[in-house]
Amino acid sequence: MASKDDPQFLSASTIKRDKVLNRAGEHFGKIEELMIDLQDGRIGYVVLSFGGALGMGNKLFALPWKALSLRVHEHAFVLNVDKEVLEKAEGFDKGKWPLADREWLARTYTYYGYEPYWQPEMAGQTGVSAESPAAGKETPDFLSAGTIKGDKVINKAGEHLGKIEELMIDLENGRVAYTVLSFGGFLGMGDKLFAIPWQALQLKLHEHAFVLDVPKETLKKAEGFDKDNWPITNREWLSTMYGYYGYQPYWQWERERIESRPGNI
Repeated sequence: MASKDDPQFLSASTIKRDKVLNRAGEHFGKIEELMIDLQDGRIGYVVLSFGGALGMGNKLFALPWKALSLRVHEHAFVLNVDKEVLEKAEGFDKGKWPLADREWLARTYTYYGYEPYWQPEMAGQTGVSAESPAAGKETPDFLSAGTIKGDKVINKAGEHLGKIEELMIDLENGRVAYTVLSFGGFLGMGDKLFAIPWQALQLKLHEHAFVLDVPKETLKKAEGFDKDNWPITNREWLSTMYGYYGYQPYWQWERERIESRPGNI
């Protein structure tokens, strides 16, 4: 069961404040950003800075989520990458981030010795969908957690409902477990916050907004929580929340996908 001493879930904001240690426990960097895969809600990659460590200067580096392991009592993550690999890694300037797509990310994962999470096949039930891009413009594969947080939430009619307050991350799966939304005075919801499945949101890129695909009556009857009293997240609680909104929990359809692969019969 999840607890403060052994959390299964942390907010994106909490993770981004944490420092990065090497295997010897020495502090040599920090987490700058989490880049979210819009197709399935996973952390596509983590952006790290190392300062003067290993002579890396002010460059930033993209690394797989699985290369990090949490040390909860130290508010830190250990980076499980050899020094020699890091020294030869290709970074990027803080003011010039790479145009990340799956081809670029696959090369990054391979360099660090990890298989891309979307291989050998993508999941059947994925996460946020995106509107069709305008002619000549591309829809990104990834957006930063910092960009997503604060984006407005609208209904299908385009009416402003509220905004995204936080992304809660499943530490084991490396994905968005749920989004935390506020609705203000909409439907008399006051100052409560609400946990919503990532799949219930659709990106409207050019409006800097997400469409919430949940019926009005469902929202009115939803159970929220106080801003100063967040629920202790565990999979039992998450499963109930997903079921209320009519979605299958991501760990269930992931397991079904794995079990259905050839050789697992």
